[in-house]
Order: sequence, then C-alpha cells, then structure tokens
Amino acid sequence: MTGPEPNRNETGRAATATRPSFIVFMTDQQRADHLGCYGNPVVRTPHIDGIAQRGVRFENVFTATPICQPNRASLITGQMPSVNGCRQNGIPVSLDSTTVADVLRAAGYRTGLVGKAHFQNVSPVPASPRALRGRGNDPVPPYETARRDQRTGPDYGAETRMAWARDPGRQIPLPYYGFEHVRLCIGHGDQVEGHYSGWLQERLNGAPDPRGRAQALPDDKGEAPQIWRTALPEDLYPTAYIAEEACTFLQETDPRPFFLIVSFPDPHHPFTPPGRYFDLYDPDAIALPASFTHPTGARGDLPDSLLQGYARGDADRDAYWPFHADADTTRRMIALNYGAITMIDDRIGQVLAALDAVGRAGDTVLCFMSDHGDYMGDHGTMLKHGLHTRGVINVPFLWADPQGAQGHVSRLHGSAIDFAPTVLQRAGLKIPVGMQGHDLLADDAPDLPVLIEDPGMGVYGDPDADSSIRSVVFGGWRLSVFEGSDLGELYDLNTDPDELVNLWAEPAAQSKRAEMLLMLIQRQIALRDKAVLATHQA
Repeated sequence: MTGPEPNRNETGRAATATRPSFIVFMTDQQRADHLGCYGNPVVRTPHIDGIAQRGVRFENVFTATPICQPNRASLITGQMPSVNGCRQNGIPVSLDSTTVADVLRAAGYRTGLVGKAHFQNVSPVPASPRALRGRGNDPVPPYETARRDQRTGPDYGAETRMAWARDPGRQIPLPYYGFEHVRLCIGHGDQVEGHYSGWLQERLNGAPDPRGRAQALPDDKGEAPQIWRTALPEDLYPTAYIAEEACTFLQETDPRPFFLIVSFPDPHHPFTPPGRYFDLYDPDAIALPASFTHPTGARGDLPDSLLQGYARGDADRDAYWPFHADADTTRRMIALNYGAITMIDDRIGQVLAALDAVGRAGDTVLCFMSDHGDYMGDHGTMLKHGLHTRGVINVPFLWADPQGAQGHVSRLHGSAIDFAPTVLQRAGLKIPVGMQGHDLLADDAPDLPVLIEDPGMGVYGDPDADSSIRSVVFGGWRLSVFEGSDLGELYDLNTDPDELVNLWAEPAAQSKRAEMLLMLIQRQIALRDKAVLATHQA
C-alpha cells in the first residue's frame, strides 16, 4: 500500500500511482466557520483541526444546493441537482445513478457508510397533487407526468424513518448505491432511527426509551424551540454509535483498500447534545453575528415568494423552516451547536485512534466536509432554506493525504460536484462520462464560478410555486436571482463579508451585476447533462 516518496503539487495531490484508502467524515448542517481551523475562536475541534494541519483546507467550497438530500446526491454522483434529478428533499437518488462508491467498489475497494445517508426519502409524505394543463380528458396512468421513473415504490423505501422504528431488524438490499457495508442513522438530535434503532434497543435492555422532548431532563434555562436536554446518555447517543460502527469497520481483517463515509446527523437541529456537551459552552459568552440586527423579515428588498418560508418558520419554530429568533434563544442554539460539534470531534478522535491501531493511517486519505450550513443567527434567523447567505452555502472541506502537502490553504473555488472526481482521481481511476465536477487537487484544476441551484418553495410541498433561486459565487462576490421577480442580491463579500449591503439595485454596481449574471448563465450552459450518449452518429 505504500510506495516511493512522491512529487507533490501546490495543493497536495500526490504524484503517485498508489491506491490509498479513504475516510470521509461528514456532518449535517454545519457552517465552515464553526470550526477552529476556519477561525472560530470559541468551538473546540482539535481532531478536525489536526486534519487541516496535516493537509489542505479549502476556503471556497460551496454546496450545489443548500438542502440535505439533493446536495448529498450531488456529492455521490458528481452531478448538479438539475442533472441527477434529485432537486429537493423528497426525490431519491435514482438507483440507475453511477456513484463514487459504485466506481470504487468495481475497482476493488471495500466500501462502507455508517451514519446518515439520505439518498432516499426519510418521511413517507405523499407528493403534492399536480394539476394537468390544457383541455381534454385526463391521460391514464402512468402517463400523468412527462417521466415515468418517479423513483417511488418498495425499491425506494430503505430510509423511511418510521419503518425502522416499527422494525429495527429490517434489511436493505446491498450494495446500497455502491456501499457494500451500511449502518444507517435516520433523523436528527436524539430522534434517530435506522440500524441505530436495534443497537439502542439492545443496550436499553427493556428500559423505557429516553429519547425526545417528552422524556427530556429538566433544563433551568426553560423551554425553547428546537432545544431540549436529552435523557439519552452520551454513550448511547447516535454520534457514539456511528464512531463505534466506524471502528468496527476498520478493525475487520480485509487487505483491500477501503472507502468509508462516517456521516454524523449532528449538529443539525434539534439541538440536543447529551450529557456534558449540553453545558459545555456558556450561551452568555456567545457573540451574535454582525448581521443579527439586520433581520430577513424587515429588509424590504426580497420577494414575497421567498419570505413565505420564513413566515412558516415563525409560525412553527419546531419545524424545518427558517425562523427569526431573539438574542437569548440564538445564543443558546449556537452554544448547543458548538457542543454537538465538539462531541463529533471527540468521536472523530476515537476513529482516528482505531485507524492508527490497525496500522492503516499511513495509506489513508482523510476528508472532512458537511452537506450545507445554517444561518445560526445571520440576519436574525436560524436553520436553512431561503437566502443563500455565506453561512448556509459555504461548507468546510479538508483533505489530508499522507503523501500530500501539509498545512496548505486553497482559495480555489469548488462545489459538491467536485468531491467524487477528486476521490476517483486520487484512487487512480478515470471519471465517468457525465460526472460534472473536476479534481480539486489536480495541477491544472480550473478555478471556476460555483453555481448553486435551489427549488425554493418546492421543498415546502408547493412544487408549482415560482420561487426557485439560482446563485453564482466567484472572486468574493455572490449574485442570487429569484424566480418570477426582478429583485435579487449582489454582495461584495470582500468588503462586506456579513452581507449587509445589497448592491443589486445600486447604479454603481450595474456593470458587476451584468458580469455576474453572464457568469451564472455560462455556468448553467456548461453544467448541462452529458451522461446520455448518442447511440449512433452519422
């Protein structure tokens, strides 16, 4: 598994043909700046920071879409949501997709995923009824839609959360999107099902289930949305289970190189870190974001279609929609978010120790990333959906190659679609036709604008709402265009990192606005579907 000392390029790609193993640590809904290595002075993440010190820290990696399921689809397929078809939560990754795990497994890799996948639907919410257009009689099924592959039925029921609650011993077909070893965690906070359900039941040994707000321990700070002091102890929390399963995977005797995704459902809301992690950070010591007093709902330069999501969240702050929160509640949520992140960091240390113990650290590439971020008080709001603020779209991406550069910082722009090609190239494998990303560590890696797609209100169960968003990020600027509106956003992040001054309508910024609009259009053209090949050409 080892080879001669390689040549190294500036960004850390080792010029060697050896085939390494990979551990990909992944979190859910974590901002890049909620890590010590990205400059956060409060949250303690020594093991994650160590990965950055041993490798490359990317400053400008962004989501393909700032929503869980579609961005995870982009990560494993290397395709934009508009191409792989998973454009919002509720649309599974097609079983016909070629994933990064499929390619590695075919090349002899042992593939594993422990924790959150979210490649298929987790909630059995029926699709919203769609009205057919035009005159005449309704067509008969399956011709109500322009595509018949609606990705529904028993083949797409592997991750339905409540099905696991009813039957913790249920089985799923393997390999699962190319992963031959799978241990699922479905849900967030202390309300997680999946393979974890059976593991927890065994350890409770007949004792009552301590999960959820109804079973929560007393909290002297009182009740708040998305917060409760879980009665689940640290060693039974999903984060502990994921680390244990990752260590078990590493300890199995198998000489093959491996590709292992270790995917934590935290620090996604609800905020329920167990035990000491609940009080690890003092809310009174948490500084609010600079834009906190510039709330989304009071701006006056946003379309009503976008603000509907915030209105839903303000009406039900325990749901999944973005909502406005007061200063004290925001500080509590940030403190608990930090507690969950430190808990994850501790468990990453456990997995890294297991990797050392089995003697595989010297030939294993480590990666750390998240699927998207969270407002965490930006513009007075919490969670995600809606505006493409930097805290929501900018994600951590760390890459530590034992044969690569150490302590390097890359300002190259990257997207979720670049993950799969970067892994495949390091494994010495060519990139399948139709994967749209590129190798971020190549000597000739292009620095390209990042396109971000967003279904808007479609994710709220209103697929006909004219509320989609498209953004482009490049060179310290962000431009966002709202469907059905002449309003938009243009920010100079170089001089206005807190996104307080929207330059969209400013006369002096119109040339930059035109430049960014052209950039957005050009990226949309370039990122078209090239996977379907012509079967015959004259």
